[in-house]
Amino acid sequence: MLAWLALEGLALVDSVELSFAPGLNVLTGETGAGKSLVLGSIGLLLGERADATWLRSGAKRGSVEGTFDLRGRPDLVAALHALEVEPEEERVVLRREITADGRSRAFVNGRGVLLGPLRTVAEILIDLHGQHEHQQLLKIDRQTDFFDTWAGLLAERLSLEEERAGLLVSRRELEERRAAFARDRDDEARLRDDLAELDLATGDLDLEESLRRDRDRLAHRERLLAGTGEALHALSDDEDGAEARLKRAVKALRQAATLDPGLAPALDGADAAAEALAALASRLEGERSRLLEEPLDLEDVEARLDRVHRLKRKHRTDAAGLAALRDDLRARVSALDPDGRAMARVERAHQERLDLFERRLDALVAHRAERFGAFAREVGGRLARLGFGKAALAVAAVEGDRSRAAIDPVPIPALEFAFQPNPGEPSRPLKRIASGGELSRVMLAIKSLMAERDQVAVLVFDEVDQGIGGAVGEEVGRLLRALGERRQVLCITHLPLIAAYGARHFLVAKRVQAGRTVTSVATLEATEREAEIARLLAGARVSETTLRQARELLGAAVEPPAPAMKRAAKGGR
Repeated sequence: MLAWLALEGLALVDSVELSFAPGLNVLTGETGAGKSLVLGSIGLLLGERADATWLRSGAKRGSVEGTFDLRGRPDLVAALHALEVEPEEERVVLRREITADGRSRAFVNGRGVLLGPLRTVAEILIDLHGQHEHQQLLKIDRQTDFFDTWAGLLAERLSLEEERAGLLVSRRELEERRAAFARDRDDEARLRDDLAELDLATGDLDLEESLRRDRDRLAHRERLLAGTGEALHALSDDEDGAEARLKRAVKALRQAATLDPGLAPALDGADAAAEALAALASRLEGERSRLLEEPLDLEDVEARLDRVHRLKRKHRTDAAGLAALRDDLRARVSALDPDGRAMARVERAHQERLDLFERRLDALVAHRAERFGAFAREVGGRLARLGFGKAALAVAAVEGDRSRAAIDPVPIPALEFAFQPNPGEPSRPLKRIASGGELSRVMLAIKSLMAERDQVAVLVFDEVDQGIGGAVGEEVGRLLRALGERRQVLCITHLPLIAAYGARHFLVAKRVQAGRTVTSVATLEATEREAEIARLLAGARVSETTLRQARELLGAAVEPPAPAMKRAAKGGR
């Protein structure tokens, strides 16, 4: 509940603090005293637009702060945790500050936040009725939540919304697979051809450098034969070749070494040179034989190199990139689904899931339709007691386009309330109701049904007594008190028949102090309440008679409601 509300430096307020009670809290006062300021300050906590016009004349800063006591409300604590708001000692403090330059700041538990997060947190805690800017009942999604909660269908609808979100993801994945399958079918021949080319060149990719050397050798074979032949002739000519001349030198040194042992090293060097020349001649003979008997064909080697170079140009990569591409293509070809069996299985599974969603959706729509009449009757009965005579509130589905169900899960139909104030007149959507008082009483009728099911902690009503009086006003008071047994209710009223039912009564007054007009808010005790109820009954002409009538109203208000009223307060399905 809203335990404490503090206003400072706003409009006619220097400083005001209000301590609210559980149940029904009523605020009364003369017209223009500042009751709307209290309501407006709660609007600021809801994230309403603020500017310097809110400030008291001469004030540099103004603020409104509300403390919410969440004891006994684990559902609200869990909802705030989901928003990353941690209640402190089971309390949440919302604060709004306005400065003279028109800027404003918002805080949740002392932490600065933007207006968006403030609104999200505040709308969990407060439901404000009477000013169109914050009447959640005008939102179609809120109307849908109201009805589905009352009918016990909210959990199924939320489950369907989650399933629809999953189907949308599944559909996107299916479309991606269809596109990939179509690409694979279109590219299958190319993929297989590319892979065949790369497989054919697999060996040559690793032998490219060796093939290049082979090509160069084969291209110059004649010159290589000529060069090696000339070198071999220079070494091995019988008369004038290097081998013959070196043999003669070795023979001469061997003879000389018999005469001078000191020539032995020279003889050894000559022998080694002769052996090296012999080895060189043998190697040249081998090279010439290999060239003469070469098994490779120059055209074949050039064709193999050309194939490698063409694949590099085609795929714009090097040999390592071609090897990686070959492996990728091999995996893609092995994963091809040429007969579409895997694709058909995926499509069939998606369609089965979509069909089940459609069946569940049809069941939800049917269950809703079964409850429309009961909802209209129960709300209609409460509207009659609230002064609307034979007014009716109908519920209608806002249908989506179901023609696309095969490719797009249809949205779950929203629900819209249509109000018919009198028989024979056309029904109109609630957002087209001009009177805030009418809308507040419609909201009150619905809230009396929802008291046990709705989550919000604080209900604020303004103008709920507009255009009513007598027995209807008393019925409104009873319903507000019954609603206060389930949720804290704040109500601004001019009717003594409503004010008498308050668990706590506040008087908003305006006075001149030190030459300036100041608004104050006081909590009324028993005798003070009698006087204020008497004033509401008779205006300035309060008498013993009106005081006695006030005491009677207050006494009657504390009596338990009639059995029919208890049932109305509990609501039903």
